[in-house]
Amino acid sequence: MIVVSHTVQIWLWAYFLMWMGALVEFYDALYFSIVTYTTVGYGDLILPVEFRVFGAFGGVTGILCFGISTAFLVSLVSSLMPRSIGRSFDSKPRSSDKDT
Repeated sequence: MIVVSHTVQIWLWAYFLMWMGALVEFYDALYFSIVTYTTVGYGDLILPVEFRVFGAFGGVTGILCFGISTAFLVSLVSSLMPRSIGRSFDSKPRSSDKDT
């Protein structure tokens, strides 16, 4: 589900860039959207000057969405892990564990 949401956002950015007239070819728009959204930023394809702010918006959107996805996954994993793992470190040592 997370990968699908990122994919949809990348495709929406590509269509938006084409609709605005920033890029003419769909494959260029999709490539630029992927590279910008993931903040790789190769620089081999750049937007015209009047549209460069949208490239920055795409990069910021990618950073924020990957952050939200990471927070969601950490929350999910922590809720799935057994609670006894944390308690085993907090328990008092047994008398057989003490050094004599």
